[in-house]
Amino acid sequence: MGKLLETFATSLPDLTHSEKHVLYYIEHHLEESKKMPLTRMAEENTVSTTTIIRLCHKLGFEGYAEFKYFLKGIEHTSLPENLNPIERYQDDIKKSLNHLQPDDLEWVASAIEKADRIVIISVGLTKMIGEYLSKRLMQMNRSSTYIYESHMVDLISNWIGKKDLAIFISSSGNTETLVKAADKLDHLNVQTVAVTNNLDGIINQYVQKAISAPVQKVSYEGYDVSARSSLMMLADLVFEYYLKHVTSKE
Repeated sequence: MGKLLETFATSLPDLTHSEKHVLYYIEHHLEESKKMPLTRMAEENTVSTTTIIRLCHKLGFEGYAEFKYFLKGIEHTSLPENLNPIERYQDDIKKSLNHLQPDDLEWVASAIEKADRIVIISVGLTKMIGEYLSKRLMQMNRSSTYIYESHMVDLISNWIGKKDLAIFISSSGNTETLVKAADKLDHLNVQTVAVTNNLDGIINQYVQKAISAPVQKVSYEGYDVSARSSLMMLADLVFEYYLKHVTSKE
């Protein structure tokens, strides 16, 4: 899945065939699309300008101008020419492990133990990591609620309690659905944690603790190939620190 499609993964089911066609076109012609007028975009995709405006609205923008402004903020990235995938992964893991602070992981472990209920939220390509962490906690008889559908994420503030803990898992840390949910929970004083691949992710501004494994943002032939395996590593570390935290009291 490409960078743009991943960003709006939760909106894809709501798009018509024509709207998806436009989004796919923009994904594969990102640099040209940043400067393309509305009428030209419609001509290139053989759709009406109304279709493109409707697409913008469904993606959360007021209009095409705001959408183009968003596109201009997306940097064109490519695979480093002097680094093969194995070397890049080695570099990512080394930098991530050097960045992590044991105190942060111990804080999360303590929060998991004290919470009445654990709610794990992840969507798109990261949803399997949320399910993985949930099942790991079940091994310690620590039940959790796992949410991966966007409409359920939107409703989380209606039923979560102040003594619960919400763990958001997001590669970019900028997934709109998760950022909005974290913002709502912040206003409700619900304890929250973000697990991401981005130190500067927007969601980090709305949570009490952010655990990040910074990885290189790279793409190839229009597809985002930035590593997600680091998120699995973080999930394992969260579980191990929780296990050590609980067993140290026995």
